[in-house]
Amino acid sequence: MSERQEVINQITAIEKGPMALKLYMEICARCGTCASVCPIYSGEPSAKYNPVLRSDLIRSIFKKHATTTGKLLGELAGARDYTDGEIKEWVDWFYSCTGCRRCATYCPFGIDNSVITRKGRAIIDKLGLTPEKMLKVIKTSLATGNTDGASPEAFKAAVAFLEEEMKEEHGVDIRIPVDVEGAEYFYLPPSGDVLVNAEATTGMAKVFHVLGMADKWTMSSRFFDGANYGLFTGNDADMKADNKACVDEAKKLKCKVMLMGECGHAYRVMKMMMEPGKWWGDLPFKIMNCMEFTAAQIEAGRLKFDKSKNPEPVTYHDPCNFARSCGIVEEPRTILKATCLDFRDMYPNRGENWCCGGGAGLSAMDSIYEFRMNVSGKKKVEQTKATGAKYVAAACANCKKQLTQLMEFHNEKVEVGGVHDMLSRSIIINGKAAERADYTQ
Repeated sequence: MSERQEVINQITAIEKGPMALKLYMEICARCGTCASVCPIYSGEPSAKYNPVLRSDLIRSIFKKHATTTGKLLGELAGARDYTDGEIKEWVDWFYSCTGCRRCATYCPFGIDNSVITRKGRAIIDKLGLTPEKMLKVIKTSLATGNTDGASPEAFKAAVAFLEEEMKEEHGVDIRIPVDVEGAEYFYLPPSGDVLVNAEATTGMAKVFHVLGMADKWTMSSRFFDGANYGLFTGNDADMKADNKACVDEAKKLKCKVMLMGECGHAYRVMKMMMEPGKWWGDLPFKIMNCMEFTAAQIEAGRLKFDKSKNPEPVTYHDPCNFARSCGIVEEPRTILKATCLDFRDMYPNRGENWCCGGGAGLSAMDSIYEFRMNVSGKKKVEQTKATGAKYVAAACANCKKQLTQLMEFHNEKVEVGGVHDMLSRSIIINGKAAERADYTQ
């Protein structure tokens, strides 16, 4: 099948659903609201960063081949035909969108351009043009069970190191159980929260320790990464395969709760897409996020903290998938306000936050580093500076990477980490908080 026919077939298939995507092909008023609130267009107001024009790449072809008015009136109805070879330009256009869904928050019709972006990426993927780094991450995850390609032995070694560090901090054994069948909670973070930003995981370990639940949770040495890049490339088969591996592991471990870590897109795929979509039927376990769990313990008065361990001004970056797609906004603030002396909110925040500039997998693409630093991340740098904070907490491994690079690139003396990192540094165990906090391996 020719490239042109493949593209047309993929686009006309929108007629069969999902319904939201079909509606987005028909109802855009071209008012420009989405552009005015887009972090990319705000960073550089050029045509290829305008959400309407990007979406029109697909919308105009849909009108040409799937609508009566488009077939009859052509350009007068906003319709056009596909031009051979233009798909190569699409790669640049559709991988310039962070999928943050801010447009959907403000659009008078609720049009979510990230849905159209994902369709564009799906067509790109179908034609074998997905950026190499994105493909590599997916292949690694499907082959090894994590996006870092770490072996079970490497994971266990990392866990042993973290246990040694926690003992040095608190003078007691604090366990991170591994491969325990029958444990009530199966903790599934992004792999970076074990191998890179480890304080998020030690924070959870300390919570379970204080609660007297050290024997009621576990991690898996084979599946310790909830990240799912199939969501970003538009490849549903890859997304579901990555998801199913973790679901099967949860069933094998006979857990009652899959406790997702600080990774918004991982939680979104599990809780907002897989579970209601019943991809694998009814599940024998509940899905919840670790910040929901910890915030509930704090509100119940079960955890105590020494805020003096976190004296610096701290702010919170709302990961787009948590805030806009999952509605998890108060829980991280509950944790940070309980563990830090000086918490400061960014504005706007919660469901109206500005994307970090690395969403939808862009933070993994070093090939667009300059774009991420000077265009897509511009608003987030401005927001961070306005708070005067010296620490930015972000419940997302991709956000952490992007924010760290932003701060370094723009010479801002701001530390970046997770929400449970602040908890790990200030939680009181045996009457006092940690003596030290250094997880550099």
